[in-house]
Amino acid sequence: METWNEINERHRRERLNLVAQFSKQTTQTEAAKKLDMSLQALNNFVHRNNIHWSIIKQGIRNEKT
Repeated sequence: METWNEINERHRRERLNLVAQFSKQTTQTEAAKKLDMSLQALNNFVHRNNIHWSIIKQGIRNEKT
């Protein structure tokens, strides 16, 4: 049986692996939606854990003129 600390460490590794997989496949915006979290929270997680996120495509902002 796992100890509490082992469970926490496994969950941390699983989160890191999941976000690392998303970083290779999709944009941060799409990943945040799929993970049901805010873009800011995902971006903070990425920076705290030194995950490199390739730029797959740039978003287009609709600016009013």
